[in-house]
Amino acid sequence: MSRPPRNSRRPKKSPKTHGKTMPKAAHSESHANPRQNRAQSLSGQEASLGRRPSRDTKRGLIWGQHAVLAALANPARQIHKGWVSPAAKARLNLGSESRLIETPPGEMDSILPGGAAHQGLALHCAPLPAADIDSIIRPAEGLILVLDQITDPHNVGAMFRLASAFGARGIIMQDRKAPPLDGATAKVAVGNVETVPCATVTNIANTLLTLRETGWLVTGLAGETKLTLQQALRLPKNATVHANVIVLGAEGPGLRKRVRECCDQLARIPMPGGAESLNVATAAAIAAYEAVREN
Repeated sequence: MSRPPRNSRRPKKSPKTHGKTMPKAAHSESHANPRQNRAQSLSGQEASLGRRPSRDTKRGLIWGQHAVLAALANPARQIHKGWVSPAAKARLNLGSESRLIETPPGEMDSILPGGAAHQGLALHCAPLPAADIDSIIRPAEGLILVLDQITDPHNVGAMFRLASAFGARGIIMQDRKAPPLDGATAKVAVGNVETVPCATVTNIANTLLTLRETGWLVTGLAGETKLTLQQALRLPKNATVHANVIVLGAEGPGLRKRVRECCDQLARIPMPGGAESLNVATAAAIAAYEAVREN
């Protein structure tokens, strides 16, 4: 019978982990880059103060006096962090607003996208919940704006502003190819993204069919038709109230083919001066005015 190898019966010694002895791998990980460790520690402290946002906070940012004050006043808006400059805090009497951390303007510049005119106020928020479309379309009375793949945040922000000005029931957008209701959109809207109901849908064309079935008159803006906007928005026969839906397409391509087909009618804005087209937000303002004027 062969003997087992020498020392095979003895238990193997485990590395020492007490006192001053430390495995070399752990020791090298801990001290290999002291500058990196210090930077991580500082970034953790700054994050806890709400001063320096992570990459994720680049989305969901709102800035500007009107946009921020409206968001603070909106109970539906979930706010993660907020910043206020000392001057804005004093000017707007925001000393009791606990959601805002006093921050130097230069540091706020580094938090926001380049060139953002924050006026000393900024927020990082969760997205607004979409409005219930039934609450916008029922009953069929008033004005609704439908945006067909309009992606420019400045144009969409202007839509919210004019929708508020002309008392529109709400705005309907596609859930894709539409800007988020923060950033430049919220800034241009001067707080009206918080007050104008906005519903998002998967299919604009099918939504227009639903609006027609519900009793709305759906008018798409198009430059090549002979029907003028004033003619199109007249109260239909046997109708007792105005219920106008204005559909606007993106600058350049305009309304998509099926969207056009699902409108009751297409109408143009007369331009006797000979201009080829108007900015879509300007066209929307003219259409909204016509809809209100006819009332």
